Amino acid sequence: MWLLMIALLVGGGYYGYQQWAGIGISNEARKERLDDTLEEFDQAIEKRRWDEAEMLVGQLNEGGGSDEQVAEAFDRLEQGKVEEKGQQIAFLVGNAQSALEAGQLTESENFCAQVEELQPDHPQLPEIRSLINESKMRVRSLLMVREIEKAMQEENWRVAESQLSSLVKEQSKHPAIPLLRTRLEAAKKVVMENRAKAAELLAKARELDEGVYSAEALALLEEAVRLDPSEEIRANYTRMSEYGKVMRVPSEFPTIAAALKGSKANDRIFVEKGTYTESLIVPEGVEIVGESRAETIIECPAEKAAVIAVGQGNKKVRVASLTLRHQGLVNDDERFPVVLVDSGRLLLEDTLVSRASGHGVAVLNGGHATLMLCKIVESGWDGVSVKGEKSGAILSRVTSEGNLHHGVDFWDGANGQISKSQFLSNGRAGIIAIGSTEPIKISESRSEGNREIGFFFSDVAGAEVDNCDAHKNQLGGIVFEHESRGIKVKNSRVSKNGKAGIVFEKGVEILNNEANTVEQNEGHQVWSEAVFAPRTGDDTITPPPPAPPVEEKSEAAPAQEDGQDVPEE
Repeated sequence: MWLLMIALLVGGGYYGYQQWAGIGISNEARKERLDDTLEEFDQAIEKRRWDEAEMLVGQLNEGGGSDEQVAEAFDRLEQGKVEEKGQQIAFLVGNAQSALEAGQLTESENFCAQVEELQPDHPQLPEIRSLINESKMRVRSLLMVREIEKAMQEENWRVAESQLSSLVKEQSKHPAIPLLRTRLEAAKKVVMENRAKAAELLAKARELDEGVYSAEALALLEEAVRLDPSEEIRANYTRMSEYGKVMRVPSEFPTIAAALKGSKANDRIFVEKGTYTESLIVPEGVEIVGESRAETIIECPAEKAAVIAVGQGNKKVRVASLTLRHQGLVNDDERFPVVLVDSGRLLLEDTLVSRASGHGVAVLNGGHATLMLCKIVESGWDGVSVKGEKSGAILSRVTSEGNLHHGVDFWDGANGQISKSQFLSNGRAGIIAIGSTEPIKISESRSEGNREIGFFFSDVAGAEVDNCDAHKNQLGGIVFEHESRGIKVKNSRVSKNGKAGIVFEKGVEILNNEANTVEQNEGHQVWSEAVFAPRTGDDTITPPPPAPPVEEKSEAAPAQEDGQDVPEE
Protein backbone atom coordinates (compact mmCIF):
# COMPACT_ATOMS: atom_id res chain seq x y z
CA MET A 1 0.00 0.00 0.00
CA TRP A 2 2.79 2.36 0.88
CA LEU A 3 4.58 1.60 -2.38
CA LEU A 4 1.33 2.22 -4.32
CA MET A 5 0.77 5.54 -2.60
CA ILE A 6 4.36 6.66 -3.28
CA ALA A 7 4.00 5.70 -6.98
CA LEU A 8 0.78 7.69 -7.31
CA LEU A 9 2.36 10.75 -5.71
CA VAL A 10 5.42 10.57 -7.95
CA GLY A 11 3.28 10.08 -11.06
CA GLY A 12 0.97 12.95 -10.16
CA GLY A 13 3.89 15.23 -9.47
CA TYR A 14 5.51 14.38 -12.78
CA TYR A 15 2.27 15.07 -14.66
CA GLY A 16 1.82 18.38 -12.88
CA TYR A 17 5.36 19.38 -13.78
CA GLN A 18 4.77 18.52 -17.42
CA GLN A 19 1.59 20.65 -17.49
CA TRP A 20 3.34 23.58 -15.80
CA ALA A 21 6.30 23.48 -18.21
CA GLY A 22 3.96 23.43 -21.26
CA ILE A 23 2.06 26.52 -20.10
CA GLY A 24 5.32 28.42 -19.58
CA ILE A 25 6.49 27.64 -23.09
CA SER A 26 3.16 28.76 -24.57
CA ASN A 27 3.24 32.11 -22.73
CA GLU A 28 6.79 32.80 -23.91
CA ALA A 29 5.89 32.16 -27.59
CA ARG A 30 2.78 34.33 -27.28
CA LYS A 31 4.90 37.17 -25.87
CA GLU A 32 7.40 36.89 -28.75
CA ARG A 33 4.59 37.00 -31.32
CA LEU A 34 3.08 40.04 -29.57
CA ASP A 35 6.46 41.85 -29.62
CA ASP A 36 6.91 41.06 -33.32
CA THR A 37 3.43 42.42 -34.07
CA LEU A 38 4.17 45.64 -32.17
CA GLU A 39 7.50 46.07 -34.00
CA GLU A 40 5.84 45.57 -37.41
CA PHE A 41 3.14 48.06 -36.37
CA ASP A 42 5.81 50.67 -35.48
CA GLN A 43 7.46 50.19 -38.87
CA ALA A 44 4.14 50.50 -40.72
CA ILE A 45 3.32 53.71 -38.80
CA GLU A 46 6.77 55.16 -39.53
CA LYS A 47 6.42 54.41 -43.26
CA ARG A 48 2.79 55.60 -43.30
CA ARG A 49 1.41 52.28 -44.57
CA TRP A 50 -1.98 52.80 -43.00
CA ASP A 51 -3.73 49.68 -44.39
CA GLU A 52 -0.93 47.47 -43.09
CA ALA A 53 -1.02 49.21 -39.69
CA GLU A 54 -4.81 48.67 -39.42
CA MET A 55 -4.34 44.95 -40.13
CA LEU A 56 -1.65 44.72 -37.43
CA VAL A 57 -3.95 46.42 -34.90
CA GLY A 58 -6.50 43.66 -35.62
CA GLN A 59 -3.82 40.98 -35.16
CA LEU A 60 -2.75 42.61 -31.90
CA ASN A 61 -6.34 42.52 -30.65
CA GLU A 62 -6.82 38.92 -31.67
CA GLY A 63 -3.38 37.76 -30.54
CA GLY A 64 -3.75 38.51 -26.87
CA GLY A 65 -2.60 42.11 -26.70
CA SER A 66 -3.86 44.01 -23.71
CA ASP A 67 -6.66 46.54 -24.02
CA GLU A 68 -4.17 49.31 -23.28
CA GLN A 69 -1.84 48.14 -26.06
CA VAL A 70 -4.65 47.91 -28.60
CA ALA A 71 -6.05 51.32 -27.63
CA GLU A 72 -2.63 52.94 -27.80
CA ALA A 73 -1.92 51.41 -31.25
CA PHE A 74 -5.30 52.58 -32.56
CA ASP A 75 -4.69 56.12 -31.24
CA ARG A 76 -1.25 56.24 -32.88
CA LEU A 77 -2.76 55.08 -36.18
CA GLU A 78 -5.45 57.79 -36.18
CA GLN A 79 -2.99 60.46 -35.05
CA GLY A 80 -0.59 59.52 -37.88
CA LYS A 81 -3.36 59.81 -40.44
CA VAL A 82 -4.33 63.23 -39.09
CA GLU A 83 -0.72 64.45 -39.10
CA GLU A 84 -0.17 63.30 -42.69
CA LYS A 85 -3.35 65.01 -43.85
CA GLY A 86 -2.27 68.19 -42.06
CA GLN A 87 1.15 68.09 -43.74
CA GLN A 88 -0.49 67.56 -47.14
CA ILE A 89 -2.82 70.51 -46.57
CA ALA A 90 0.07 72.73 -45.41
CA PHE A 91 2.06 71.76 -48.50
CA LEU A 92 -0.83 72.62 -50.83
CA VAL A 93 -1.48 75.92 -49.04
CA GLY A 94 2.21 76.83 -49.38
CA ASN A 95 2.13 76.00 -53.09
CA ALA A 96 -1.00 78.12 -53.56
CA GLN A 97 0.70 81.10 -51.89
CA SER A 98 3.92 80.66 -53.88
CA ALA A 99 2.04 80.43 -57.18
CA LEU A 100 0.08 83.56 -56.26
CA GLU A 101 3.28 85.49 -55.50
CA ALA A 102 4.74 84.36 -58.84
CA GLY A 103 1.67 85.59 -60.70
CA GLN A 104 0.61 82.01 -61.65
CA LEU A 105 -3.04 82.57 -60.82
CA THR A 106 -4.47 79.44 -62.49
CA GLU A 107 -1.98 77.19 -60.65
CA SER A 108 -2.82 78.90 -57.36
CA GLU A 109 -6.53 78.27 -57.94
CA ASN A 110 -5.83 74.57 -58.64
CA PHE A 111 -3.95 74.21 -55.34
CA CYS A 112 -6.82 75.92 -53.51
CA ALA A 113 -9.27 73.39 -55.01
CA GLN A 114 -7.11 70.51 -53.73
CA VAL A 115 -7.03 72.04 -50.24
CA GLU A 116 -10.82 72.41 -50.30
CA GLU A 117 -11.24 68.71 -51.08
CA LEU A 118 -9.22 67.82 -47.97
CA GLN A 119 -10.50 70.59 -45.68
CA PRO A 120 -13.40 72.65 -47.07
CA ASP A 121 -13.34 75.08 -44.14
CA HIS A 122 -9.59 75.78 -44.13
CA PRO A 123 -9.18 79.31 -42.65
CA GLN A 124 -6.64 80.54 -45.25
CA LEU A 125 -8.68 79.66 -48.35
CA PRO A 126 -10.89 82.80 -48.35
CA GLU A 127 -7.89 85.12 -48.06
CA ILE A 128 -5.91 83.38 -50.84
CA ARG A 129 -8.93 83.33 -53.17
CA SER A 130 -9.54 87.00 -52.46
CA LEU A 131 -5.93 87.82 -53.39
CA ILE A 132 -6.27 85.76 -56.59
CA ASN A 133 -9.34 87.75 -57.60
CA GLU A 134 -7.56 91.03 -56.82
CA SER A 135 -4.60 89.95 -58.97
CA LYS A 136 -6.90 89.05 -61.84
CA MET A 137 -8.50 92.47 -61.62
CA ARG A 138 -5.08 94.16 -61.63
CA VAL A 139 -3.96 92.19 -64.69
CA ARG A 140 -7.19 92.93 -66.55
CA SER A 141 -7.07 96.63 -65.67
CA LEU A 142 -3.42 96.80 -66.75
CA LEU A 143 -4.32 95.31 -70.13
CA MET A 144 -7.19 97.75 -70.50
CA VAL A 145 -4.92 100.71 -69.66
CA ARG A 146 -2.45 99.55 -72.32
CA GLU A 147 -5.23 99.22 -74.89
CA ILE A 148 -6.41 102.74 -74.09
CA GLU A 149 -2.89 104.16 -74.43
CA LYS A 150 -2.37 102.31 -77.71
CA ALA A 151 -5.69 103.54 -79.10
CA MET A 152 -4.83 107.13 -78.14
CA GLN A 153 -1.41 106.82 -79.76
CA GLU A 154 -3.11 105.62 -82.95
CA GLU A 155 -5.74 108.38 -82.59
CA ASN A 156 -8.49 105.78 -82.46
CA TRP A 157 -10.70 107.78 -80.12
CA ARG A 158 -13.74 105.50 -80.33
CA VAL A 159 -11.80 102.50 -79.06
CA ALA A 160 -10.05 104.57 -76.40
CA GLU A 161 -13.34 105.93 -75.05
CA SER A 162 -14.96 102.47 -75.09
CA GLN A 163 -12.07 100.89 -73.18
CA LEU A 164 -12.01 103.74 -70.68
CA SER A 165 -15.74 103.31 -70.04
CA SER A 166 -15.21 99.59 -69.43
CA LEU A 167 -12.37 100.33 -67.01
CA VAL A 168 -14.52 102.80 -65.07
CA LYS A 169 -17.37 100.27 -64.93
CA GLU A 170 -15.20 97.39 -63.70
CA GLN A 171 -12.81 99.29 -61.46
CA SER A 172 -14.04 102.80 -60.84
CA LYS A 173 -11.27 103.63 -58.34
CA HIS A 174 -8.36 102.65 -60.59
CA PRO A 175 -5.63 105.32 -60.09
CA ALA A 176 -4.97 105.67 -63.84
CA ILE A 177 -8.53 106.69 -64.72
CA PRO A 178 -8.20 110.45 -63.99
CA LEU A 179 -4.95 110.71 -65.95
CA LEU A 180 -6.29 108.68 -68.87
CA ARG A 181 -9.45 110.76 -68.99
CA THR A 182 -7.39 113.95 -68.93
CA ARG A 183 -5.04 112.67 -71.66
CA LEU A 184 -7.96 111.54 -73.83
CA GLU A 185 -9.70 114.89 -73.56
CA ALA A 186 -6.42 116.69 -74.22
CA ALA A 187 -5.69 114.50 -77.26
CA LYS A 188 -9.14 115.11 -78.72
CA LYS A 189 -8.67 118.80 -78.11
CA VAL A 190 -5.33 118.67 -79.95
CA VAL A 191 -7.01 116.98 -82.92
CA MET A 192 -9.62 119.72 -83.10
CA GLU A 193 -6.94 122.38 -82.80
CA ASN A 194 -4.87 120.70 -85.51
CA ARG A 195 -7.84 120.66 -87.85
CA ALA A 196 -8.41 124.36 -87.23
CA LYS A 197 -4.71 125.12 -87.84
CA ALA A 198 -4.76 123.00 -91.02
CA ALA A 199 -7.73 124.99 -92.32
CA GLU A 200 -5.82 128.24 -91.70
CA LEU A 201 -2.73 126.89 -93.49
CA LEU A 202 -4.84 125.77 -96.44
CA ALA A 203 -6.34 129.24 -96.72
CA LYS A 204 -2.87 130.84 -96.71
CA ALA A 205 -1.62 128.39 -99.35
CA ARG A 206 -4.55 129.23 -101.60
CA GLU A 207 -3.71 132.92 -101.30
CA LEU A 208 -0.19 132.11 -102.59
CA ASP A 209 -1.47 129.94 -105.43
CA GLU A 210 -0.65 131.74 -108.68
CA GLY A 211 -0.34 128.68 -110.83
CA VAL A 212 3.47 128.53 -110.46
CA TYR A 213 5.79 126.64 -108.15
CA SER A 214 5.80 128.08 -104.64
CA ALA A 215 7.97 126.46 -101.98
CA GLU A 216 6.20 128.53 -99.34
CA ALA A 217 2.75 127.37 -100.40
CA LEU A 218 3.84 123.72 -100.55
CA ALA A 219 5.44 123.96 -97.12
CA LEU A 220 2.16 125.30 -95.75
CA LEU A 221 0.23 122.47 -97.38
CA GLU A 222 2.64 119.81 -96.16
CA GLU A 223 2.20 121.06 -92.61
CA ALA A 224 -1.57 121.10 -93.17
CA VAL A 225 -1.47 117.48 -94.39
CA ARG A 226 0.48 116.50 -91.30
CA LEU A 227 -2.07 118.18 -89.03
CA ASP A 228 -5.16 116.99 -90.92
CA PRO A 229 -4.67 114.51 -93.81
CA SER A 230 -8.14 115.15 -95.21
CA GLU A 231 -9.00 114.58 -98.87
CA GLU A 232 -9.42 118.31 -99.56
CA ILE A 233 -5.98 119.25 -98.25
CA ARG A 234 -4.27 116.35 -100.01
CA ALA A 235 -5.95 117.27 -103.31
CA ASN A 236 -4.67 120.85 -103.02
CA TYR A 237 -1.19 119.62 -102.20
CA THR A 238 -1.13 117.25 -105.18
CA ARG A 239 -2.29 120.03 -107.51
CA MET A 240 0.14 122.69 -106.25
CA SER A 241 3.12 120.30 -106.06
CA GLU A 242 2.91 119.99 -109.85
CA TYR A 243 3.65 123.69 -110.34
CA GLY A 244 7.11 124.87 -111.43
CA LYS A 245 10.07 122.48 -111.52
CA VAL A 246 8.82 119.43 -109.78
CA MET A 247 10.53 116.27 -111.03
CA ARG A 248 8.35 113.21 -110.64
CA VAL A 249 9.69 109.68 -110.17
CA PRO A 250 9.04 107.33 -111.88
CA SER A 251 6.45 108.93 -114.19
CA GLU A 252 9.02 111.45 -115.56
CA PHE A 253 12.36 109.97 -114.42
CA PRO A 254 12.92 106.22 -114.04
CA THR A 255 14.98 106.60 -110.86
CA ILE A 256 15.53 109.13 -108.11
CA ALA A 257 19.23 109.21 -109.04
CA ALA A 258 18.31 110.13 -112.61
CA ALA A 259 16.20 113.03 -111.36
CA LEU A 260 19.01 114.19 -109.09
CA LYS A 261 21.39 114.44 -112.05
CA GLY A 262 19.36 117.25 -113.57
CA SER A 263 18.38 118.96 -110.34
CA LYS A 264 19.64 122.17 -108.80
CA ALA A 265 19.01 124.10 -105.59
CA ASN A 266 15.34 124.71 -104.77
CA ASP A 267 14.18 121.90 -107.08
CA ARG A 268 11.91 119.24 -105.69
CA ILE A 269 11.91 115.55 -106.55
CA PHE A 270 8.48 114.11 -105.92
CA VAL A 271 8.70 110.34 -105.43
CA GLU A 272 5.52 108.45 -106.08
CA LYS A 273 4.48 105.39 -104.09
CA GLY A 274 6.70 102.35 -104.54
CA THR A 275 9.92 100.72 -103.39
CA TYR A 276 13.20 102.03 -104.87
CA THR A 277 16.55 100.32 -104.50
CA GLU A 278 18.98 103.25 -104.65
CA SER A 279 21.85 104.89 -102.78
CA LEU A 280 21.62 108.68 -103.16
CA ILE A 281 23.99 111.60 -102.69
CA VAL A 282 21.73 114.65 -102.58
CA PRO A 283 23.04 118.03 -103.82
CA GLU A 284 22.60 121.00 -101.51
CA GLY A 285 19.27 122.80 -101.60
CA VAL A 286 17.36 119.93 -103.25
CA GLU A 287 14.21 118.42 -101.77
CA ILE A 288 13.16 114.78 -101.96
CA VAL A 289 9.54 114.34 -100.93
CA GLY A 290 7.63 111.07 -100.94
CA GLU A 291 4.00 110.70 -101.79
CA SER A 292 3.41 108.66 -98.62
CA ARG A 293 5.72 107.88 -95.74
CA ALA A 294 4.38 104.36 -95.39
CA GLU A 295 4.24 103.54 -99.11
CA THR A 296 7.26 105.39 -100.53
CA ILE A 297 10.34 103.36 -99.62
CA ILE A 298 14.00 103.86 -100.54
CA GLU A 299 16.43 101.11 -99.59
CA CYS A 300 19.88 99.83 -100.51
CA PRO A 301 22.14 96.92 -99.50
CA ALA A 302 23.66 97.46 -96.07
CA GLU A 303 27.19 96.62 -97.28
CA LYS A 304 27.05 99.18 -100.10
CA ALA A 305 26.46 102.66 -98.67
CA ALA A 306 24.05 104.96 -96.90
CA VAL A 307 20.59 105.27 -98.42
CA ILE A 308 20.74 109.10 -98.22
CA ALA A 309 24.04 111.00 -98.02
CA VAL A 310 24.33 114.78 -97.67
CA GLY A 311 27.77 116.24 -98.30
CA GLN A 312 29.28 119.67 -97.77
CA GLY A 313 27.10 122.67 -98.58
CA ASN A 314 25.52 125.72 -97.01
CA LYS A 315 22.01 125.18 -98.37
CA LYS A 316 19.85 122.71 -96.55
CA VAL A 317 18.73 119.44 -98.12
CA ARG A 318 15.15 118.51 -97.26
CA VAL A 319 13.93 114.92 -97.17
CA ALA A 320 10.32 114.23 -96.18
CA SER A 321 7.52 111.65 -96.10
CA LEU A 322 9.64 108.57 -96.84
CA THR A 323 10.69 105.25 -95.38
CA LEU A 324 14.48 104.78 -95.56
CA ARG A 325 16.05 101.44 -94.72
CA HIS A 326 18.90 99.02 -95.35
CA GLN A 327 18.65 95.63 -97.01
CA GLY A 328 20.41 92.87 -95.10
CA LEU A 329 22.83 93.22 -92.21
CA VAL A 330 26.55 93.91 -91.93
CA ASN A 331 28.35 93.03 -88.72
CA ASP A 332 31.74 94.61 -89.51
CA ASP A 333 33.62 97.06 -87.30
CA GLU A 334 32.72 99.79 -89.81
CA ARG A 335 29.14 100.08 -91.02
CA PHE A 336 27.12 102.57 -93.01
CA PRO A 337 24.23 104.47 -91.51
CA VAL A 338 20.93 104.76 -93.35
CA VAL A 339 21.21 108.58 -93.37
CA LEU A 340 24.62 110.29 -93.44
CA VAL A 341 25.18 114.02 -92.93
CA ASP A 342 28.86 114.69 -93.56
CA SER A 343 29.60 118.43 -93.21
CA GLY A 344 26.27 119.35 -94.81
CA ARG A 345 22.81 120.45 -93.67
CA LEU A 346 19.73 118.24 -93.58
CA LEU A 347 16.08 118.71 -92.66
CA LEU A 348 14.47 115.29 -92.19
CA GLU A 349 10.69 115.38 -91.74
CA ASP A 350 7.95 112.81 -91.33
CA THR A 351 10.36 109.97 -92.15
CA LEU A 352 10.80 106.43 -90.87
CA VAL A 353 14.42 105.23 -90.65
CA SER A 354 14.72 101.50 -89.97
CA ARG A 355 16.98 98.45 -90.18
CA ALA A 356 20.22 100.44 -90.27
CA SER A 357 23.28 98.26 -90.27
CA GLY A 358 25.12 101.00 -88.35
CA HIS A 359 23.51 104.17 -87.00
CA GLY A 360 20.08 105.22 -88.16
CA VAL A 361 21.21 108.82 -88.70
CA ALA A 362 24.90 109.83 -88.43
CA VAL A 363 26.01 113.48 -88.31
CA LEU A 364 29.77 114.04 -88.73
CA ASN A 365 32.47 116.62 -89.36
CA GLY A 366 30.55 119.73 -88.45
CA GLY A 367 27.34 118.64 -90.13
CA HIS A 368 23.91 119.58 -88.81
CA ALA A 369 20.60 117.73 -88.94
CA THR A 370 17.10 118.76 -87.92
CA LEU A 371 14.68 115.89 -87.38
CA MET A 372 10.96 116.53 -87.07
CA LEU A 373 8.18 113.96 -86.72
CA CYS A 374 10.60 111.13 -87.45
CA LYS A 375 10.88 107.60 -86.14
CA ILE A 376 14.19 105.73 -85.96
CA VAL A 377 13.96 102.02 -85.12
CA GLU A 378 16.01 98.80 -85.14
CA SER A 379 19.40 100.35 -85.85
CA GLY A 380 22.47 98.14 -85.52
CA TRP A 381 24.17 100.89 -83.49
CA ASP A 382 22.57 104.15 -82.31
CA GLY A 383 19.33 105.65 -83.53
CA VAL A 384 20.95 109.09 -84.00
CA SER A 385 24.71 109.64 -83.58
CA VAL A 386 26.21 113.14 -83.60
CA LYS A 387 30.00 113.38 -83.48
CA GLY A 388 32.66 116.05 -83.53
CA GLU A 389 33.17 119.76 -82.87
CA LYS A 390 30.44 121.96 -84.41
CA SER A 391 28.37 118.90 -85.32
CA GLY A 392 24.83 119.26 -84.07
CA ALA A 393 21.27 117.99 -84.22
CA ILE A 394 17.84 119.28 -83.29
CA LEU A 395 15.15 116.70 -82.59
CA SER A 396 11.47 117.56 -82.27
CA ARG A 397 8.70 114.98 -81.93
CA VAL A 398 11.13 112.18 -82.71
CA THR A 399 10.82 108.58 -81.54
CA SER A 400 14.00 106.50 -81.30
CA GLU A 401 13.06 102.97 -80.32
CA GLY A 402 14.50 99.47 -80.20
CA ASN A 403 17.99 100.39 -81.40
CA LEU A 404 20.82 98.05 -80.44
CA HIS A 405 22.82 100.77 -78.66
CA HIS A 406 21.66 104.29 -77.68
CA GLY A 407 18.55 106.14 -78.76
CA VAL A 408 20.63 109.26 -79.51
CA ASP A 409 24.17 110.28 -78.61
CA PHE A 410 26.23 113.48 -78.71
CA TRP A 411 29.97 113.05 -78.24
CA ASP A 412 33.40 114.35 -79.01
CA GLY A 413 32.24 117.98 -78.87
CA ALA A 414 28.85 117.53 -80.57
CA ASN A 415 25.82 119.44 -79.32
CA GLY A 416 22.08 119.55 -79.78
CA GLN A 417 18.56 120.16 -78.56
CA ILE A 418 15.71 117.71 -78.03
CA SER A 419 12.05 118.47 -77.43
CA LYS A 420 8.81 116.52 -77.26
CA SER A 421 10.57 113.27 -78.18
CA GLN A 422 10.75 109.78 -76.76
CA PHE A 423 13.50 107.19 -76.49
CA LEU A 424 12.17 103.71 -75.77
CA SER A 425 13.54 100.21 -75.20
CA ASN A 426 17.01 100.84 -76.60
CA GLY A 427 19.82 98.37 -75.91
CA ARG A 428 21.86 100.92 -73.94
CA ALA A 429 20.96 104.48 -72.94
CA GLY A 430 18.04 106.53 -74.16
CA ILE A 431 20.07 109.76 -74.48
CA ILE A 432 23.83 110.05 -73.97
CA ALA A 433 26.12 113.07 -74.19
CA ILE A 434 29.89 112.84 -73.68
CA GLY A 435 32.32 115.74 -73.92
CA SER A 436 29.87 118.31 -75.33
CA THR A 437 31.39 121.78 -75.54
CA GLU A 438 28.10 123.69 -75.59
CA PRO A 439 24.97 123.28 -73.44
CA ILE A 440 22.54 120.54 -74.41
CA LYS A 441 18.88 121.21 -73.71
CA ILE A 442 16.26 118.45 -73.41
CA SER A 443 12.63 119.34 -72.74
CA GLU A 444 9.26 117.60 -72.63
CA SER A 445 10.83 114.27 -73.59
CA ARG A 446 10.59 110.72 -72.28
CA SER A 447 13.22 108.01 -71.89
CA GLU A 448 11.72 104.69 -70.86
CA GLY A 449 12.54 101.00 -70.75
CA ASN A 450 16.16 101.33 -71.89
CA ARG A 451 18.60 98.65 -70.77
CA GLU A 452 21.02 101.12 -69.19
CA ILE A 453 20.26 104.77 -68.35
CA GLY A 454 17.49 107.13 -69.39
CA PHE A 455 19.60 110.34 -69.67
CA PHE A 456 23.40 110.12 -69.34
CA PHE A 457 25.83 113.06 -69.33
CA SER A 458 29.59 112.87 -68.91
CA ASP A 459 32.01 115.81 -68.93
CA VAL A 460 29.51 118.17 -70.56
CA ALA A 461 29.73 121.97 -70.56
CA GLY A 462 26.13 122.57 -69.56
CA ALA A 463 23.01 120.41 -69.70
CA GLU A 464 19.36 121.20 -68.98
CA VAL A 465 16.67 118.57 -68.45
CA ASP A 466 13.30 120.29 -68.17
CA ASN A 467 9.87 118.67 -67.79
CA CYS A 468 11.10 115.22 -68.83
CA ASP A 469 10.33 111.64 -67.79
CA ALA A 470 12.83 108.87 -67.00
CA HIS A 471 10.92 105.70 -66.29
CA LYS A 472 11.78 102.00 -65.88
CA ASN A 473 15.35 102.21 -67.19
CA GLN A 474 17.33 99.26 -65.89
CA LEU A 475 20.41 101.02 -64.47
CA GLY A 476 19.22 104.53 -63.64
CA GLY A 477 17.08 107.50 -64.55
CA ILE A 478 19.32 110.58 -65.01
CA VAL A 479 23.10 110.46 -64.44
CA PHE A 480 25.74 113.21 -64.49
CA GLU A 481 29.43 112.36 -64.12
CA HIS A 482 33.06 113.41 -64.78
CA GLU A 483 32.89 117.02 -63.55
CA SER A 484 30.03 118.03 -65.82
CA ARG A 485 29.24 121.73 -65.38
CA GLY A 486 26.18 123.97 -65.45
CA ILE A 487 23.66 121.19 -64.71
CA LYS A 488 19.94 121.94 -64.43
CA VAL A 489 17.26 119.34 -63.71
CA LYS A 490 13.77 120.68 -63.06
CA ASN A 491 10.08 119.80 -63.28
CA SER A 492 10.95 116.22 -64.23
CA ARG A 493 9.61 112.85 -63.16
CA VAL A 494 12.01 109.99 -62.41
CA SER A 495 10.44 106.72 -61.32
CA LYS A 496 10.88 102.94 -61.16
CA ASN A 497 14.45 102.96 -62.48
CA GLY A 498 17.01 100.38 -61.38
CA LYS A 499 19.92 101.28 -59.08
CA ALA A 500 19.10 104.99 -58.71
CA GLY A 501 16.83 107.83 -59.81
CA ILE A 502 19.01 110.95 -60.26
CA VAL A 503 22.78 110.65 -59.78
CA PHE A 504 25.36 113.45 -59.46
CA GLU A 505 28.94 112.22 -59.31
CA LYS A 506 31.24 114.05 -56.95
CA GLY A 507 32.60 117.15 -58.69
CA VAL A 508 29.53 117.80 -60.88
CA GLU A 509 28.41 121.45 -60.81
CA ILE A 510 24.65 121.67 -60.12
CA LEU A 511 22.90 124.97 -60.85
CA ASN A 512 19.34 123.80 -60.41
CA ASN A 513 17.77 120.63 -59.03
CA GLU A 514 14.20 121.66 -58.19
CA ALA A 515 10.57 120.63 -58.53
CA ASN A 516 11.42 117.06 -59.56
CA THR A 517 9.37 114.02 -58.59
CA VAL A 518 11.76 111.16 -57.82
CA GLU A 519 10.13 108.01 -56.48
CA GLN A 520 10.00 104.20 -56.50
CA ASN A 521 13.54 103.85 -57.85
CA GLU A 522 15.71 101.02 -56.58
CA GLY A 523 18.53 102.02 -54.26
CA HIS A 524 19.04 105.80 -54.18
CA GLN A 525 16.33 108.24 -55.20
CA VAL A 526 18.66 111.26 -55.53
CA TRP A 527 22.31 110.27 -55.11
CA SER A 528 24.55 113.30 -54.62
CA GLU A 529 28.34 113.26 -54.33
CA ALA A 530 28.45 109.76 -55.81
CA VAL A 531 31.84 108.11 -56.26
CA PHE A 532 32.27 105.77 -59.24
CA ALA A 533 35.06 103.37 -60.09
CA PRO A 534 37.23 104.56 -63.02
CA ARG A 535 35.88 103.49 -66.41
CA THR A 536 38.29 101.19 -68.20
CA GLY A 537 36.99 101.35 -71.76
CA ASP A 538 34.87 103.19 -74.31
CA ASP A 539 31.97 100.77 -74.13
CA THR A 540 29.41 103.59 -74.02
CA ILE A 541 30.82 105.29 -77.14
CA THR A 542 30.21 103.76 -80.55
CA PRO A 543 32.31 104.96 -83.48
CA PRO A 544 30.49 106.46 -86.47
CA PRO A 545 30.53 104.57 -89.75
CA PRO A 546 32.59 105.77 -92.71
CA ALA A 547 31.01 108.01 -95.32
CA PRO A 548 30.19 106.43 -98.67
CA PRO A 549 32.48 107.44 -101.52
CA VAL A 550 31.53 110.73 -103.15
CA GLU A 551 32.55 111.22 -106.78
CA GLU A 552 31.66 114.91 -107.07
CA LYS A 553 30.19 117.09 -104.34
CA SER A 554 27.84 118.89 -106.68
CA GLU A 555 26.51 115.85 -108.53
CA ALA A 556 24.28 112.99 -107.58
CA ALA A 557 25.73 109.50 -107.76
CA PRO A 558 23.02 107.01 -108.74
CA ALA A 559 23.22 103.58 -107.19
CA GLN A 560 22.37 101.82 -110.48
CA GLU A 561 21.99 102.57 -114.16
CA ASP A 562 18.82 104.26 -115.29
CA GLY A 563 16.01 101.88 -115.94
CA GLN A 564 17.07 99.34 -113.28
CA ASP A 565 15.28 100.89 -110.31
CA VAL A 566 11.66 100.19 -111.15
CA PRO A 567 9.37 100.81 -108.19
CA GLU A 568 7.35 97.96 -106.87
CA GLU A 569 3.74 99.09 -106.61
